Amino acid sequence: MTSSHTVALRPAVKTEPIPPHIVEEIETFEAEAHRVLAGDLSTDIFKPFRLQYGIYGQRQPGVQMFRIKIPFGGLTANQVRRVAELADQFATGVGHVTTRQDIQLHFVELKHVPEMMRLLAAVGLTTREACANTVRNVTACHLAGVCQGEVFDVTPYAKTVAYHLLRNPLNQSLPRKFKIALSGCRQDCALTPIHDIGLLAAKRADGTIGFRMVAGGGLGSTPRMAQVLREFTPMEELLPSIEAVIKVFDTLGNRKNRNKARMKFVIEKLGFDEFKRRWEAAYAAMGYAVPTHEPITLLEYADAPPLIMPTKASVASGGNGNGNGNGNGHASAGGSFSGQETAFQAWKRTNVVPQRQAGFATAAIKLPMGDLTAAQMWVVADLAERYSNGNIRTTINQNMVIRWIPESRLEAFHDELVAHSLGDPGAELVEDIIACPGTDTCGLGITSSKGMARALAEVFPAGQVPEDLRDVSVKISGCHNSCAQHHIATIGLHGVGKRLGEHTAPHYELHLGGHVDGTPKIGQLAVKLPAKSVPAAVRHLVDVYRRDRTTGESLQSFIGRVGKHVLKDELIPYTFVPPYEQDPTYYYDWEGEAEFVLEDLGPGECAGGALEMIDDRMLEADQELYQAKLLVEKHQYALSVNKSYRAVLAAAKGLLVTEGLDPATDADTFQEFDQRLASKGIVPTSYANLGAQVGDLGSKDATAEEATEKMAFAKRFLAVCRAATEQMGKDLKLAQVKEEVLPTPTPSAAPAASVSTAPVYDLRGVACPMNYVKTKLKLEMMDNGERLEVWLDAGEPIRNVPMSLRNDGHKILEEGPLEPEATHFKILVEKVEE
Repeated sequence: MTSSHTVALRPAVKTEPIPPHIVEEIETFEAEAHRVLAGDLSTDIFKPFRLQYGIYGQRQPGVQMFRIKIPFGGLTANQVRRVAELADQFATGVGHVTTRQDIQLHFVELKHVPEMMRLLAAVGLTTREACANTVRNVTACHLAGVCQGEVFDVTPYAKTVAYHLLRNPLNQSLPRKFKIALSGCRQDCALTPIHDIGLLAAKRADGTIGFRMVAGGGLGSTPRMAQVLREFTPMEELLPSIEAVIKVFDTLGNRKNRNKARMKFVIEKLGFDEFKRRWEAAYAAMGYAVPTHEPITLLEYADAPPLIMPTKASVASGGNGNGNGNGNGHASAGGSFSGQETAFQAWKRTNVVPQRQAGFATAAIKLPMGDLTAAQMWVVADLAERYSNGNIRTTINQNMVIRWIPESRLEAFHDELVAHSLGDPGAELVEDIIACPGTDTCGLGITSSKGMARALAEVFPAGQVPEDLRDVSVKISGCHNSCAQHHIATIGLHGVGKRLGEHTAPHYELHLGGHVDGTPKIGQLAVKLPAKSVPAAVRHLVDVYRRDRTTGESLQSFIGRVGKHVLKDELIPYTFVPPYEQDPTYYYDWEGEAEFVLEDLGPGECAGGALEMIDDRMLEADQELYQAKLLVEKHQYALSVNKSYRAVLAAAKGLLVTEGLDPATDADTFQEFDQRLASKGIVPTSYANLGAQVGDLGSKDATAEEATEKMAFAKRFLAVCRAATEQMGKDLKLAQVKEEVLPTPTPSAAPAASVSTAPVYDLRGVACPMNYVKTKLKLEMMDNGERLEVWLDAGEPIRNVPMSLRNDGHKILEEGPLEPEATHFKILVEKVEE
């Protein structure tokens, strides 16, 4: 695709001086990137620092994904031109709009990243905190301010929240990523129920505006819908209400298990009432009155009419018509598809939304799976200035929209889009399939979600999808992490692998009936399909719907009425996979050039696994302390205090692994460290009551002296912990350590006579390697020759623990099932001292 705008005719990008603190921030990144490139700094140490700056590793070695953070999806034409320059000069010439309204550039070399950051900063954009365990991009409906059904424009509030939290000490080292979204109308275009904090526009009877706040939503491998935390949040209480939620999450979030670290798991563990009580306490501790929870009626007002969408008839007459909007508040196939439509009529029917401001419309530009070229970015920027006010918004469905286009100019606008391959109909509808990058670039991707999306395009051809599928959504994720939000799609797919003999075939798990509008619902997992059969299976699903539906019944309602079991029976024929010798194409992913494979790491050895856990914790401590030092040097004292605190916690958790513990919260870590290690003299008495000594995260007004003091304390503590672990081998024994004194090994106990009884140690439900560590600790309290009966789960525990104990020199006398079902096993081990 070649733009008619030559480089010579392109307007120059307008820039502003970069604020000094951002200049310093970028220089810090640049210095560390140079150290990595020179081989003076390990990539492991650099990784969390890199992520904090929004730079993500790719599946391909040696290149990065560069994620630009775009609060509420709002961009100026000038900013889009700068992104186009970066894509052309430093990346592949293509930008990717994400489901969080960011723009990503792929295949970027690390050496170019600092210069790209400077170029972005000069137009008011950043990559900061677009990745890592931070508050990610704050999203909002792209129709905010022009939607006919909105209570008020949420844009300024989304912007305020986003920039309040950006570079905030509270937001630097959360247990896991944290997501916030704002919606302005009852259709909830921003999908608030699937966010850690969702804010839905509300209005009191007296006209006061505010937000209905929900908390604890999220997708991934264990999807959860958010619950109501505050029925009405006044505007003056918005920021403290959000901060209080983040503080509770930061304190109680699970830092042991990344897969259990999101806020939804905090709520699940505490119960929502207790979570709300702790949130109220955190809110009050900030100096505010106890928040109210007054009930209100949400978004049901006579002055908020339903969206009015054009129908086929009204397109011809130029009127607004009375068609209906789809569940996302966007233009829909309001009026039956007709083969006699012109290209412009089809595009207007599906891509154009009349604004609440008479005479103006918003036009959606459909980007196939969120991708557009640098040349197309220049075109979009130019069109935004010539047909509108120079502003563009990205959407959570991976498109762009231009608002405030005079209705009289829509046809000319469409003609220019078509000239640059941007005029496809069907934006934000079923044919606009959502797909994450998958195996194209993502290191976590299992399947080619983009390849699957292109295959399904034949099932849902753009602009030709019948009226009965107008409210259907299709979303495809390349793994269970749900970056494409497959759990809330009418038809959702996520990639998995399935081993069949000596080969592995790419598969997709099919989820049906998910949605957020109305009463939110997670899609039901119906069946696992080989990738090659997915298009045929989806086509058959649509055929079954049309065959068995009741009059006027939508596919969403049909799925709910019929149920997944009936539909699974219909789809079973599509689940079969022939042997590789019969048809090897089933063992290739869509658009794949080589046979599909999954890395198989196999079972781990327990002692090695425990040591790896300790090493990981100590590495994390080193990483945090490293960042604390950098932040002090760059005068970012509050953030440095946060990092010193995290360094102490990580080191303490490293030592606690030797006690068979991996605490889930900060409070538990301090308590267990005092009881298990400090009280035994493993560390000097100066580190007793560790939690009180290290303090909290500090304030935004921390001084240089405070930051330096915290960092010095952390450095001393890490040295002690490192001395305790360096002498430790597979025995996992810690010697007492004195500061600046090398540890000496603890002598072994004298042998004792064996006994014939065997106490039972029930470790069912305890995963590797902690089951091994606990068994080892138990044996250490026994005499040579004593026996211990250990109960273990099937799978990795019964495979790994006996092998690891043998490696330690102990005797395994018996192994066998604990019950007839063989879901649990027992071993009889005899202690043998060297």
